[in-house]
Amino acid sequence: MDQGKRAAPSEWKLHWPLLLAATFGISFGGIPTTSMGLFMLPLQEEFGWSRTTISLSMTVFAFIVTPLTPFAGALVDRFGARAIAIPGLVLCGLAFSGFSLMNGTVALWIGMWVIYGLFSLLIRTMVWNPPVATAFVDNRGTAMAVMLSGMSVASAVTPLLTHFLIAELGWRGAYLALGLGWPGLALLLVIPFFKVRPVKATGRESDSGDGPPIAHFVPGGLTLKQSLRDTVMIRIAIATFLATGIGAGWGLHAIPVYRSLGIAEVTAASLALIAGTAGILSRLICGTIMDRFKAGWIPCLVLATPALAFTVLLLSGGALPIVMVGVALMGFGSGATLYMIIYLTTQYGGLRHFGKIYGSISALVGLSSGIGPLAAGWIFDSTGSYEGFLLLSIPVFIVAGLLVLGLGPHPTFEPEQVSAPN
Repeated sequence: MDQGKRAAPSEWKLHWPLLLAATFGISFGGIPTTSMGLFMLPLQEEFGWSRTTISLSMTVFAFIVTPLTPFAGALVDRFGARAIAIPGLVLCGLAFSGFSLMNGTVALWIGMWVIYGLFSLLIRTMVWNPPVATAFVDNRGTAMAVMLSGMSVASAVTPLLTHFLIAELGWRGAYLALGLGWPGLALLLVIPFFKVRPVKATGRESDSGDGPPIAHFVPGGLTLKQSLRDTVMIRIAIATFLATGIGAGWGLHAIPVYRSLGIAEVTAASLALIAGTAGILSRLICGTIMDRFKAGWIPCLVLATPALAFTVLLLSGGALPIVMVGVALMGFGSGATLYMIIYLTTQYGGLRHFGKIYGSISALVGLSSGIGPLAAGWIFDSTGSYEGFLLLSIPVFIVAGLLVLGLGPHPTFEPEQVSAPN
């Protein structure tokens, strides 16, 4: 028992640089969505585009990501996360900067999203999670929560940062600054620290670099075919599709929703700090609870919480204190949703083929992420209000929560021996 207690803290001591690099690296993935609400009005004013046209970007993104994500996951399994993450950050940063070249042609707008969608496959969650999940065994839930908090930090900071950059540099300069600056800072951490040592037969990483392990082992887990037939994995996948679709619609239109409630733009951008802080806290709280108690009701609570948030927003009447409560609830629920999906996939699917399995689930995320924003934009353009979108979202989140209620105990996956590397 004493040895086990000593082992848990050693994970943090040995691998905190890896976790820091993954946390900063994963954060850029949320920048395009969380900044779109601030770019929406300048694009409308300059080019006369509708919100449906602007939201079409997420649909295009989905059509790219959905079929190709499993292949990207296979690349991670084949070549390793580090070999994918570094060029991925470089290419995504350049592609995002390219949005500064928009000239009012919708075809160019769509084409740039095709390019960004292709490159974004190289920095999706499945790239950052395997090294972290392999390095942290006793504290896996908490470590994953810390890693995913990078996205919450980005969600909290990006709206205000984007508002400032647009005010100072214009929307074109803001695209350049975000596209070149954020990935550039991430690379300063990812290049030196985003690496992991081989797994021993015990299932843990080698704690010493003095020599190679006696035998080469990899983490155990389901194959892709097994996961496609597994009832629990199917329930997780459906819940993912429902929750992330509405969540993506909210992420893209959050600032316009606040504006429609009568909230000033600067205040609306500031509300992202509340949502982001709540998201960080929810991930850390859920990670700590799941590490210690394996509470089966937590996933249901997390995925259903946004239903309560949207109810509060609908009843707020634009009163800022009530809106803030709704924003905090939405941040708490949406912040922990991605964490919970990855945690459940890791625990019930294992790590042996995590890239392929989560890549398939991410394909559903990509598809739903294309539907949600487009639906929200279409509802607004058709009715002049976001009320219909909020009303529709409430039962969807409730169903998503019920799908992950009572999944059962986590299976145990023993490390699998493979041919020793040359």
